[in-house]
Amino acid sequence: MGVGVRGDELKQRRHQEAVGEVVGDGMESFAAMYLHGDVLESVVERMPAADLAATARVSREWLRAVRAALRRRPRRLPWLVVHLQGPRRRTAAYDPHSGAWVTVPAARHDTPSHVRLVQGASGDRVCALTLSGLAVAGDPLGKEEGVALKAPGLWRVDPVFAAVGARVVVLGGACQLALAEGEDASAVEVHENGSWTLCGPMPPALRESAAATWLSAAATDQRVYLTDRTNGWASWFDPAKLQWGPTCRLRPDAAVSSWGLAPGLAGTEQLILFGAKHAADQAANTVVIRAWQVDGDGLALVPGAAHDTMPSEMSERLFPRDDDEEDEVEMSPSIGVCGNAAGGYVYNKGEPANGAVLYELRDGQGSAVERWEWVPCAPAVEADPVGRVILACSPVGLDELSREPLAARTAAH
Repeated sequence: MGVGVRGDELKQRRHQEAVGEVVGDGMESFAAMYLHGDVLESVVERMPAADLAATARVSREWLRAVRAALRRRPRRLPWLVVHLQGPRRRTAAYDPHSGAWVTVPAARHDTPSHVRLVQGASGDRVCALTLSGLAVAGDPLGKEEGVALKAPGLWRVDPVFAAVGARVVVLGGACQLALAEGEDASAVEVHENGSWTLCGPMPPALRESAAATWLSAAATDQRVYLTDRTNGWASWFDPAKLQWGPTCRLRPDAAVSSWGLAPGLAGTEQLILFGAKHAADQAANTVVIRAWQVDGDGLALVPGAAHDTMPSEMSERLFPRDDDEEDEVEMSPSIGVCGNAAGGYVYNKGEPANGAVLYELRDGQGSAVERWEWVPCAPAVEADPVGRVILACSPVGLDELSREPLAARTAAH
């Protein structure tokens, strides 16, 4: 004699089987059964990005809701990704939509203890340079084993790396002791179709600072831009044409002691120039950070565009006042910047554990920055303040999030 099953029970059982094992507890089962259509999409729009991958796996309807919500309200702002170099590599990522840090699980493949940054318009990647090759991570979080390239022709110890379209560019940073006669430490190489092409050196104004330590870089779909962090001399390199652009001094404020570059709005060769200086009132011992729009072609300030000033309460948190510091040994502020065509992050290059400031670009005329927002330090950096920190910036989407669930989320305050 068989066991009878009522129609409503059978319907519920089939629904639970379609949802699968992802829906485990009572609350998730309730949500899977009763959240549909516009209500479901409205809920998804408010979810942290780190939860979207798990949400999309609940059912086909939920996957469609996630995709519809992302099409209707794209999450433009890039994530801030922190790569901490210590006894072991650790990575954390800040989701600007939810205002929370997430811990990235350790990579399954072997990773070197010392990595560098490849900046690109579609997102930054970490890479490892050895005498035998260059390995570039396959995703912005550094979890996937990446692309293996030949090592550049010159051995470099502190180069600038950039990804411009399908090309990888390495600029400067060559080891002086390893140079042969006639080779230049500021030489440039472009990787395309499996091989490196040696190009001419950097412009004379940048050769004295031809290393990643002293240069700020920004990559677009066509060029890589460089500026000297201390004096503002700047130029650009086009890897498709293997040629340099004009060399100009970007110095709209003579009091600025530290400069940083980031890409401007998408579809234009525009840049955002950031500068940090001590306030005119020396007694206040505070730091002022400003941003200007720069035309990338001619490397000149955009006519009529006003500069933007970071709120003082945020710049003071990046560079906290030290009441015990003597005026005679007062250190100049040093800023770091990473960003893309939607926005990015400004931080204290000497003390990244102080936190960062998110900036969002304005899509229209007028000033460049629409808003500023404070980002606290990643818990992983607070736990290891002496570790070497690399800050990167990249969009993080469903593809990256679905490869492996991110670890516990830490809300930012």
